[in-house]
Amino acid sequence: MTLPKGGAVDLLSQVDELIANAPDDPATVAAVQAIAPILYEEAQRYGQTVYYVLQTRDGQWQVITLEEQHPPHRQKNVIHAYGSQVMAQEACDEELIPVAMPIIPLLFQLLAADPVDSLILYEADGERGWEVARESLLAQVRAILSAPPDIA
Repeated sequence: MTLPKGGAVDLLSQVDELIANAPDDPATVAAVQAIAPILYEEAQRYGQTVYYVLQTRDGQWQVITLEEQHPPHRQKNVIHAYGSQVMAQEACDEELIPVAMPIIPLLFQLLAADPVDSLILYEADGERGWEVARESLLAQVRAILSAPPDIA
């Protein structure tokens, strides 16, 4: 059986690399290993294994504040990730550069991206897109990290 290009094998390699690059202390490695299945499961929902994030020249991700047009006019901070370099290039100006990000590290970094509320993923076909709510992903991580160890 052959897997499609950029399929599950690539996601598993991204997970392995994330764990391998974790800081060298047992607690952090154990935490990254514990949340890796959550990131893997989330990443499987999307059409690609690499997206392009817009960054400033000093390496900061572009965060966009959206506001509802109707009351109560809530605001949401989002990061857009594009399915192709061309799409990302079209969305940026001279102050920004598109940077390729594998989906697993992108989701992992979203966990720490306070005050970001969501990651908006646009597929390369221009037809599909998804919103990944940071709080929802964090809730899954908290549940895993606070669960008692399985000693069975």
